[in-house]
Amino acid sequence: MLILLILSLSALGDLPDDIVPQSDTDAQGFSLFESIDRDEYILGAGDVMQVVVGGGTSEAMIISGLSSVSSCQVSGDGMIQISGVGQLDVSGMTLAQAEDALQRVTNLYYNRVSIGLSLLQPRTVKIWVTGMVARPGQYTLYAINRVSDLVSAAGGMSSYSSRNGWMVTADGDSILIDLHFDPETGRPASDPFVDGGAGVVFELVKSPVYIVRPGIRNYNDAYAVPEIETWEAFPEETVSDLMYRIGGITGDVDLARSSLISSGGSSPIWIQDVGFSDAPVQAGDTLRLVVQGNDVYVAGAVHQRGIISYSPGAVARVYVERAGGKVYNGNIGGTTLTRDGVMIASGEDALDTQVLPGDVIEVPYNWGARHAQSIGILATVVGVTSVIINLSR
Repeated sequence: MLILLILSLSALGDLPDDIVPQSDTDAQGFSLFESIDRDEYILGAGDVMQVVVGGGTSEAMIISGLSSVSSCQVSGDGMIQISGVGQLDVSGMTLAQAEDALQRVTNLYYNRVSIGLSLLQPRTVKIWVTGMVARPGQYTLYAINRVSDLVSAAGGMSSYSSRNGWMVTADGDSILIDLHFDPETGRPASDPFVDGGAGVVFELVKSPVYIVRPGIRNYNDAYAVPEIETWEAFPEETVSDLMYRIGGITGDVDLARSSLISSGGSSPIWIQDVGFSDAPVQAGDTLRLVVQGNDVYVAGAVHQRGIISYSPGAVARVYVERAGGKVYNGNIGGTTLTRDGVMIASGEDALDTQVLPGDVIEVPYNWGARHAQSIGILATVVGVTSVIINLSR
């Protein structure tokens, strides 16, 4: 009887008088808060969706149980159940396709009623990742997460990992993964949603280009430990091309001091008034990035060696004083100033040189302090020799 009543009311053709228009918003407006691609996300068992009905409320809708806002969950066999509409098989459908199918079914019973379908809560999936990541293993993620999120959960790529890989689904299908950035979209070229029961594999990079930048700092001796990234070399690629493919560089990189190191020597990666260099990049080359932070490193024979905030225009002598000055057995006259791994000044010249972020100032110990152990051993030998001589008389 319920179906007959619905069909009889819907067969009238025109909008019944008892339907009160609610909004002119179409179904696309119901997904304002979604953060997924409706044309890409595949629905699966466990997804919870929200159903929003627009166009007004009729007596037929009230009797059938179709409410203006409701929720439904995809069952294990891929079905959703909506009061007043019935069941719909959404297996293998994207969210957009499921919404279109639901609208067609709704049109069979109700006239001039729009229905929207949005993802309220995504399902969780278990997925394996192996190969060149920091922590291989099985991870539980939301189905709206992508492979790049899985890599982050696994601690990131290892230093010598390829950005190319593949995901083998539970059905045996193989999906290409390419986490190199597409310069046109600013996103990874192929970063699919994670799939329950799938396995993701990243292999060792075969034709590496090395990118070296300062990484974790050791606060005991104030020196930065370099961080190495490895990217696949592409044929006929330039420095400019590589910069876009790796997703750009952070804002604290000093382009003027960064360089490309190849078999032909070293060349700058940035040219004033030109931009990134068009120098070719080949397998085995190293892109050395210099970070222009706010730190200067003071080491050696000072009272408080470590990291000191950068002060524009200040000379090395100022930083030595801010580090508490030299200790009693320090040799202030032997101070050295190192920049980008190269000593640029020593002695009084170093103390009077303006310091740049990332520079290392080192005050050495005097000769006696550096050779204290040798002096102690020598004194012991002399003392023992003296005793032996006295005893032999």
